[in-house]
Amino acid sequence: MVARRFTEISSAFVPLALTASSGLLLVLAFPKFNLFPLSLVALAPLLVVAVREPSPFRRFLWGFLAGCVFFAGTCYWIYGVMHRYGGLGIAASAGVFILFVFVLALYWGFFSWLAGTLWRTSWGPIAVPFLWVALELARAHLFSGFPWLLLGYALTDYATLARMARWTGVYGLSYLLVSLNVAWAWLWLREKRKAAVSYLLIHLAFLAGLGLTASRESYPDDQKAFLVQTNIPQEVSWERWDLPTQSPLLARLEDLTLQAVGQQAQPALVIFPEMPAPFYFWDDTFTRPYAEGIAQKTNSYFLTGIIAFVPGSNHTQPLNSELLLDPTGRPVSQYDKMHLVPFGEYVPLKNWLWFADNLTAEVGDFVPGDRVVVSTLPSGRLSGLICYEAIFPNLVRQFARDGAEVLVNISNDGWYGSTSARDQHLLMARMRAIENARYLLRATNTGITAVIRPDGRIASQLPPDQPAVLEAKWAFQSRLTFYARYGDWFPILSSVLTLLALAAAWRSQRQKASAGSGFPQPEKLAGP
Repeated sequence: MVARRFTEISSAFVPLALTASSGLLLVLAFPKFNLFPLSLVALAPLLVVAVREPSPFRRFLWGFLAGCVFFAGTCYWIYGVMHRYGGLGIAASAGVFILFVFVLALYWGFFSWLAGTLWRTSWGPIAVPFLWVALELARAHLFSGFPWLLLGYALTDYATLARMARWTGVYGLSYLLVSLNVAWAWLWLREKRKAAVSYLLIHLAFLAGLGLTASRESYPDDQKAFLVQTNIPQEVSWERWDLPTQSPLLARLEDLTLQAVGQQAQPALVIFPEMPAPFYFWDDTFTRPYAEGIAQKTNSYFLTGIIAFVPGSNHTQPLNSELLLDPTGRPVSQYDKMHLVPFGEYVPLKNWLWFADNLTAEVGDFVPGDRVVVSTLPSGRLSGLICYEAIFPNLVRQFARDGAEVLVNISNDGWYGSTSARDQHLLMARMRAIENARYLLRATNTGITAVIRPDGRIASQLPPDQPAVLEAKWAFQSRLTFYARYGDWFPILSSVLTLLALAAAWRSQRQKASAGSGFPQPEKLAGP
C-alpha cells in the first residue's frame, strides 16, 4: 500500500515539476533576470508532459499551471499597482491579480491541450509552433488584448536574429523559439529520432543563415532631440490642479529643460513624457502659456502629454493625448491614445465587477481616440505612441505605414516603481523599432528614457528615478519594412494552418475511434 501510494505521488509530482519548470524558466528569460537563452529550452518540459498525458483535461491543467507560474512571475507588479494606486484593498487587489493571471494562463492551457492532440499525428510536431503563434495573436486581440512578453521578445538583444521581425513581426521570432523547443522535446521523447534531428538541424541552419548573412547596420544621426525625464511623484495626480499649487513643479520642469536645451539655433525637438500631472492645455488658464513658453524659449518643436476632452462632451469624456507645438508655440497636431489600459484608464465590464465604481474613481474613465496621426516637421514626419500602445505590434506599424519616419513613445511607468515592468516595457518598445526599422525616442516620467536605434539597440539612456534630460541623436528613416506594409500576415497564416491541422487531427481521431482501434495512448511520465 505504501509503495503504491508513493508511486501515485511520484506519478503526479513529475509532470507537476516539469510544467512548473517551463513557466519558471521563461520568467528567468525576461527582465530583470534577462537569461534570454533559457527561452531556447523552456517550453520543452511542458511539451513532454503534454505529449505523454493521455487526458485532454489534464493536459489543459498542466499548461494552465505553467501559465500561472509565468504570468505570476513576470506580472507580479499588477498587485502593487491595484493596491497602491487603484484604490483597492489588499483582498480586492489580490483578487484582480489572481483573475488576471488565471485569464492569461488559459492560453497556455489551450496550448498544452491542443499541442498534445496535434502531436499524436505523424506531422503534428511541425504544427505545434504555428499553434503557439495563433494563440499569441489571440492574446494580442481578444478582450482588448494583452500581448505582454510574447515569447519572441526573448530574442530582442540578438539583433541579427531579431531582424526577422521586419518580415513577420515579433510572432516570427516566437515561431523560431517554439520550433527549437519542439525539437528538444522530440529528442527527449525518443520518437522518430531521425525526423527530430532533421527538424532541429533545419531550424539551426536557418538561424545560422540569419546570422551569417546579416551585416552590422549603421544609421545616420543628423537630428537632435531632448528627452525630458520629469520624475514627478505619482501622488501629484491627486493634488489640486491650479497655478498656486503647481507653480513649484512647473518651475522645476522649466529650469530642468532650459538648462539642458537652451535656445537652439536650429529648431530641435523637446519631448515631455506622459505624466501624472494633468496638463489641461485647452482647459485651464496656465498650462497653455507654459507649454508655448517652452517651445519659444528653446526655439524647438515641443511634444508633451496632455489631458483633453471630447469636443462637446462638457468635460465628461477625457482623452489621454499628446500635443505637438511648433517653435512659435502654435499647435501642430494632437494625437489621442487609441488603446487604453484596462483597469488603468478605464474599467471593462463595470457591471460585472463589484469593485468597479471604486476603481474608476481612482484611475479615471478615459475615452479612446479613433485615428492615427502623423505630424510633419521640416525634415521629416513623426508619430507618437502613448505608453502601453508600444506593446501592440499591429497598432504601431500603422504609424510607419501611414508615413511616420520616427516614432516617439511617451510613457509614465512610475506606477510600477522599480519593478521589472519598466524593463519589460522598454524591451517591447525596442521590438517596435526593429519591426518598423525606425528610431524610437522614448521619454518617460521616471524611467526608462532611451534612444532606440532601428535595429533595437539602445543608443543612449538615462538612469531611472531622477530628473534629467537626454540629448538624443537620431535620423528620419523612410524605408517601409514588409511587416509595416502588411502587418500580421504571419500570425494570421499560422492561425489558418493551426485550424486545418486541428481539423485533420480530430478527423483522424474520430476515424480511429469508429474503427475500434481507439486513440493511441502514449507512455506515462512515471508510475507502473
